[in-house]
Amino acid sequence: MAKYKLLYKLTHANGALVDESLDSPLEFEIGDGQLDPCLESCIEEAKVGKLQTFLLSYDQAFGSVHDEAVQVMKRSEFPKDMIIELDAAVEFETPTGDSYVGCIDKIKGDEITVNFNHPLAGCDVSFQVEIIEKN
Repeated sequence: MAKYKLLYKLTHANGALVDESLDSPLEFEIGDGQLDPCLESCIEEAKVGKLQTFLLSYDQAFGSVHDEAVQVMKRSEFPKDMIIELDAAVEFETPTGDSYVGCIDKIKGDEITVNFNHPLAGCDVSFQVEIIEKN
């Protein structure tokens, strides 16, 4: 797999900054899990030494919002020592060993609503990248 050294900036369609590596170049290898596959495909298209911007619709980027990915859970399903607060990220492990991260959207008594959609699901994004080095 190709290895890259690059600078990038990811922004929401409304202009809000999501993530960037403009202070320190990111070094990664395609498929190593550091970047989402939709961003990796942009990097594979980009030319070394040229600042390029990719405008991705939600379906090209992080996908649609799926209602079934929003789960209402009981407080008893969380670890007893876990602090439950709005917008907190929580991680759950499935019986098969997979991990899923969700965001607490609502707390109503003993019911806690956790959204397992990607935080950028349903959003168009802009991905600006400059590849410094490719091996």
